[in-house]
Amino acid sequence: MHPISLLLTLCAAASATPWPTYRHDNRRSGVSPEALALPLKEAWTHNGGTPQQAWTGPAKWDAYSKNDGLQSMRNFDPCHFTTAINGLIYFGSSADNAVHCLDAKTGKEKWLHFTNSSVRFPPTIEDNKAWFGSDDGFVYCADAQTGKTLWKKRAAPTDRLVPSNGKLISPWPVRTGVTVENGRAWFAASLLPWKTSYLWCVDSNSAEDAYLTEHSEVTLQGAMLAGGSQLYIPQGRAAPIAFDQENGKRTKQIGQAGGVFCLLTEDNQLIAGPPNQKERNEQIRIADTSSGKRLTTFNNTNRVVVSKGKAILHSVDKLQCLDLARKGELEAAIAATQGALKKLDPKVEEQKPEIEKLKKAIAQAKADLKGCLLWQIDHPTPVELIIAGDQLIAGLNNEVVILEASSGKQLWKAAVKGRAYGLTPSEGRLIVSTDLGYIHTFAAKP
Repeated sequence: MHPISLLLTLCAAASATPWPTYRHDNRRSGVSPEALALPLKEAWTHNGGTPQQAWTGPAKWDAYSKNDGLQSMRNFDPCHFTTAINGLIYFGSSADNAVHCLDAKTGKEKWLHFTNSSVRFPPTIEDNKAWFGSDDGFVYCADAQTGKTLWKKRAAPTDRLVPSNGKLISPWPVRTGVTVENGRAWFAASLLPWKTSYLWCVDSNSAEDAYLTEHSEVTLQGAMLAGGSQLYIPQGRAAPIAFDQENGKRTKQIGQAGGVFCLLTEDNQLIAGPPNQKERNEQIRIADTSSGKRLTTFNNTNRVVVSKGKAILHSVDKLQCLDLARKGELEAAIAATQGALKKLDPKVEEQKPEIEKLKKAIAQAKADLKGCLLWQIDHPTPVELIIAGDQLIAGLNNEVVILEASSGKQLWKAAVKGRAYGLTPSEGRLIVSTDLGYIHTFAAKP
C-alpha cells in the first residue's frame, strides 16, 4: 500500500469511534469524541416495528398535589436504542422479543437472536461479544459477529412468566441492560418493590458468579451506571440507589434525584429527574453522589448533556449552554457565605463590617452567575441531546438537528419518522431511532 493511502486508512480507523453500549459509555454520558463529517445523507431506513413500552405514560393528573402535565418517571424504552461497532448496528426489540444485528452500510439484517420476551436496551458490545437482558428474566451473551449464543443465565429465581401489557414477562425482568467493565458484567432482575430484587455480578467470559445480592423494597429499572467504585441503578418513581461494585451491597440512596434518565458527569455527579411527580414542571437535578444532596435544579427541562464542564440543556423554548463547573463553584461559594452570614449578629456593632463584606461577596457571586450562560438560542424542545466531538445533536419530533456545540449555530438537519429518542453517532454515521420503531441511518455524502 502507498504510504499516503496507508496514512489515510489509519486516520480513518482512528476516527471511527464506536458506540458500544447504551449512551456510549457506562456513565451514560451521551458524549463521543467523534465529530461527523457533514453534510450527511440518508443511507437507509429500517422499520423495527412499533416499540411496546414496559410502562404506560404518567397519570393524567395528581389529585393530592393538584398537578397536571406530570413528568414521566419510567420512560426508559421509547424506541429501539442502538449500539454500533465494527461496521455493525445492534438493537434490542420490544416489538418482536429479539436482538437484531444490521450491516451498517446497507441496513441488511446479519443475524437475529430471539428471547422469550421484550429486550428493552441495546446489547453491550465488548471483546466481540454481545450482552443483553430480557423481560423473560434471562441474560444472554452472544457472538457479536454471528449471534450464536455463548451462554445464557437465568437472573430470576424461577422460569415463571406472567401477563403484562399484552406480553408474557418474568416477575423479575432484566430491565437494567448489562454493564460490562474490567472483565465483569452486572445486571439486575426486578419489577415490584414488594418482591425481592436480585443484583448479579458475573465473570464476563465464563458467566461464573462473582456475587448475587438480594434487595427488598426497591425497583431496579432503567440503564445501570458505573462510576468510581459504585454502581447506580434508577428506580423510576423513587430515588436511584448506589451499590458497591466489589460486593453488590447497597451503599446509599440518592434522595434528591429520580426518574430513569440518569447520567454521571466526569466528576461523578449524578444528573437525573426529580424523585417524584409532585413538581409542576419537568426538572433535571444534579446531586452529589457522596452526600446525596441536591446541587442544582434546572426547571422546565427534561434532557441535558454534559461535556468538559459545560452543560447543554433546553428550558422554556431556549436551548442554552452553561459553564457548569463555574456555576457549581459560584453556587457553593454563595452557600458557604450565606452560612457564615447566619452565624453573625447584626446587633453586634463589631460584626457589622464583616456582615457587609459577606453581603457584597454574595451579591458579586450572584452577578457572576450570569456569566455562566455561554450561549442561548430559540429552539424546539428536544427529546434527546448528545455530543459528538464539537457537535451537538438534538433529537426532535420528526427531525434531527446538528448544531455547533460552541455556539448553537445550526449545521445540518434532516427529517425522520417520529420522535428521535435514540441518537448514535458512530464510525462516520448518525443512527436515529424513533418512537414509531424506525431506525434511520445517515452517512457522509460520497
